[in-house]
Amino acid sequence: MKTREFIYIGEPIPSIDVNEHKEFLTNVQKAMLLSLVERKLLTKIQAERVLDELTIRSRIIN
Repeated sequence: MKTREFIYIGEPIPSIDVNEHKEFLTNVQKAMLLSLVERKLLTKIQAERVLDELTIRSRIIN
């Protein structure tokens, strides 16, 4: 996956639409899950199950 960098330049932050920014929101959720796994607050299997559930829910929304 291509690495992207976002720099805040002082302008109002636009609202994040789920459909328009789906990839960004998915990556934020994955990063939070991986952080919890790294801190040993979740097991890897638990994180994978959550990701599976998020994938299913995103298909239902679209």
